[in-house]
Amino acid sequence: MNDSYDFENEEFNFIDDELPPIKRIRDMNQTELLQRFKSFFKSSDRAMLQDCLFRIVNRSDGTGVLEILCPNDVVQHRLSRKSVKISNTIRTCWGHVKFFSICIKKDDEFSCKRFKYGGHLLEDT
Repeated sequence: MNDSYDFENEEFNFIDDELPPIKRIRDMNQTELLQRFKSFFKSSDRAMLQDCLFRIVNRSDGTGVLEILCPNDVVQHRLSRKSVKISNTIRTCWGHVKFFSICIKKDDEFSCKRFKYGGHLLEDT
């Protein structure tokens, strides 16, 4: 017979100094926000994201666009299939980012797939 550990009788007395500090999203810098963004994905998706470059372009109307530059069209295609997940995750990190683009560079030109909230494709450029 297996004796399972009874957690109900355990006392968890944590001292606040022993716990890692919780940083508010508004206090995070862009690198920390990007790390937070990547942490919401499975390890295989994070591996794809590690090979990508990121930037946020702030538009004159106050909204932002997250641009993801992929190393090749295979990664672009795989990330495009995860557009809903990317869109939902953006909301947890950046309040002003309303659109995102998944791009690749071919022959010194960018080919991008643009998405809006909900992961809906806007257009291929």
